This record gives sequence, structure tokens and C-alpha cells, in this order.
Amino acid sequence: SFDHILHGSLTLTHSSLEDEVEKVSSSIISFDNGRGYTEKDFGKSFPSLWVWIQSNSFPQNTGTSLFVSIARLPLFGMELPGFTAAIWHNGTLIPFATWSGAKFEDIRISEEEVYIAMRSSRSRRRGYRVEITVDRRNVPEVLLYAPVNFTKMAPFVWEALQARVHMRLFNSHGDVLVDDVGEYAGLEVHGNVQWLVDNVCGKKTASKIICL
Repeated sequence: SFDHILHGSLTLTHSSLEDEVEKVSSSIISFDNGRGYTEKDFGKSFPSLWVWIQSNSFPQNTGTSLFVSIARLPLFGMELPGFTAAIWHNGTLIPFATWSGAKFEDIRISEEEVYIAMRSSRSRRRGYRVEITVDRRNVPEVLLYAPVNFTKMAPFVWEALQARVHMRLFNSHGDVLVDDVGEYAGLEVHGNVQWLVDNVCGKKTASKIICL
């Protein structure tokens, strides 16, 4: 069942408190004029593999935020692909998710980059289209704790916080709404993610039950 892990996005973008500072290793870090993103994960165990991308630091589009989560999820004794994603732009929430009818056009994952192309609707005449390219080269990562085997927390999730994500967002007419590079992007690529690539709808290797 899906109670292995539940994911929630609390805020896609918000302004930080003025004059908020944190003392780390005797250094003062100011959060003035910064922007925040808040999410939560809770449950018994993380998926066996996933890709997660997040950025709200698009210099030409202040306030625009992106997050993408694609994973292999346990369901009724099987493991099937699932995803949720959203873009907040100019005061509008644009969902790219299973429940909203979104579909992938392409997923490519290598040691150098992650590339994703998807539509918010299965109809080419409606909705939005987005292209996301994340530069993974020479990006430092930190080790995070996560739940394992329903019983304990263990350090096994490597997360990058300084990746660069190039996002191009188009409307239904093909007009470019956003063409910007988000700095300080969050990125997690965990497990045998080629399985996600193989499960894009239309490929011979894709699941006949549910595909991306």
C-alpha cells in the first residue's frame, strides 16, 4: 500500500523572515531576501528508487518554483511507477501528476544530467509542456537519514543542494513562458533509476498495468 511513504509539499515558495540568521561553525548566515520551500515525508520506508528535483531560485522569474518526484511505488504486492510534480508561476499552480492526467514524453538519466520532458495533459491542445535539464556534474552531495525496513532511521540518501536546473515551460500554443536556470537546486537520484526510464509509456519495456 501507499502507507510505506507519504509525501507532502507544504509551500512551493515563500519569503524568508527578515533578519533571520543562523550561526553555523562560528559563521553568521543571513536569510534576508531569501526564498523557502517546505515539504515533508512520513511513513515506514522510502521507495526502492526515485528521482527528486526542486528549485525556486530562478533569477529571471522570481517566485517561480518547480518540484518533481518520480518513484517506484509498492501497490498490492507489486511495484509500479508513480510521479507527482508541479510548477508555481505568476500566481498559478500547474500540476504535472498522475491524478491530473499528465504524461511523460521522455526521461533520460546519466551521470552528467537528468532530462525530463512532460505534458500536464494527455491532449496536445490543452495544458502546458515542460522541459527540465539538471546538470549533475561536479555537484557536491550530503548524506541524509531516512526510514529503513519499517524499524529504524539510517543514513543512505545522498542529496545535492547545488545542482543547476534549466527549465523551459510552454503553454498550449507553444509559447515560451519560462526559459530560466534555477541555481541551488535540490536533486536526489537513488537506486536503479533506469527502471523509470524503461517504464515511460510507449516503450516495449514499460509496465502494461501503469506506465509513466
